[in-house]
Amino acid sequence: MVAHMSKKNRERCSNSAQSLVEFAFVLPILLFTMVAIIDFGMLFYSQMAVSNAAWEGARAGATIIDPNHGDQEIVGAIHKAAFGLDISQLMIDIDPSQGEPPRNQAFPAPRGDSLMVTIQYQVKLTIPQISLPVTGKAVTRMEYQNP
Repeated sequence: MVAHMSKKNRERCSNSAQSLVEFAFVLPILLFTMVAIIDFGMLFYSQMAVSNAAWEGARAGATIIDPNHGDQEIVGAIHKAAFGLDISQLMIDIDPSQGEPPRNQAFPAPRGDSLMVTIQYQVKLTIPQISLPVTGKAVTRMEYQNP
């Protein structure tokens, strides 16, 4: 026995099949776009967090409380400011470092000299499976005086 469909039912079935095929073509593009937007958001957030952490580290370096442990204070400020990032992935460069002039000079130096903090962080993207470096840099003038 052959079931006969009315013309109205055939058109409805044809329209729903066409919609399903169109959706199958558009779905991967929509999913890719959503993932790309999320990846861009993560990249943007990481850039802002790294820039803020560099600034906080430079500010901590400018107003060091204990010059004998200055780099530890700077790194501690960076870790506090790097909220949402994997701090084990942060590459921190402090110039000049604690043992270099002018930071190793006796009282009343190094007031007025510049201190630069550079941070690099690798952001892992979902699509494509790559890591992009994000860099933040901040320069301040040292305000503290050695005791």
